[in-house]
Amino acid sequence: RMLAYEFLRTLETKEVLVETPLEKSRGKKIKGNDKIVIVMILRASIPFVEGMYKMLPMARTGIISAWRGEPPDFSIEVSYAKIPTIHEDDIVIIADPMLATGHTLVEVANRVTARGKPKRLVFFSVISARQGINYVSRVYPNAEFYTCAIDRKLNKEGYILPGLGDAGDRAFGPPY
Repeated sequence: RMLAYEFLRTLETKEVLVETPLEKSRGKKIKGNDKIVIVMILRASIPFVEGMYKMLPMARTGIISAWRGEPPDFSIEVSYAKIPTIHEDDIVIIADPMLATGHTLVEVANRVTARGKPKRLVFFSVISARQGINYVSRVYPNAEFYTCAIDRKLNKEGYILPGLGDAGDRAFGPPY
């Protein structure tokens, strides 16, 4: 949720009148809350985006089931994709807790932008590797990144070091 707070500071707001139990007061409301699309990558980003939806309840949702293959090519497998139409005034947030090689994010972003070109393309991660950020930036030079930490490097299997391991396994346990 902390990344979302930082991101929200970049959005336009409008002043509104709020009625509290004691009196009326002025507050701020995000303009265009319905112009935000949050794309989650199953299964790792499910707990990651939960807090975002609490702050952006009008955001539209995209869901992609994607995972990275084995080294050396790290090909991306996608078994499911449900992405809303993207409009030129939309802001798309793609959430992936671990930005390692960047191959998954690029594949997901390719599928998202095939549905339309957004005004802003934003990547949220908890831990990133510089190599992955650089790779995604080469493909999407105008993209924005929000991450909590940039760890040291990737190992030969494409995992972030020291890292936390597989985010999906951390949240839900290893697959069968």
